[in-house]
Amino acid sequence: MNTNTIRITFAAAAMIAALTTGVRAADVPQVHVKYADLNVNTPAGAAALYQRIRFAANQVCADPGTRDLAVLVKVQACTDQAVANAVAEVKMGQAARLAAVR
Repeated sequence: MNTNTIRITFAAAAMIAALTTGVRAADVPQVHVKYADLNVNTPAGAAALYQRIRFAANQVCADPGTRDLAVLVKVQACTDQAVANAVAEVKMGQAARLAAVR
């Protein structure tokens, strides 16, 4: 994988199985987030990347149209875990990482 791309996937195949039945691990949705245009060692660059990661996680974990509170809780947990995993995967300075997650 390119070092300037992050793959956002569900936190675990079990999460997707909880939302939808009959899904194989190979079918887990993913989005590639590119950030070659950003300097992730600066607070501004890290914040911009964080926004891209958050947007991608929302796309991957979304369950459009549901009003089921139990599903919405699982979607939020998936989003939070996907963001945390992606932020941890990016190699950026500690100050920039802190700026991104605030």
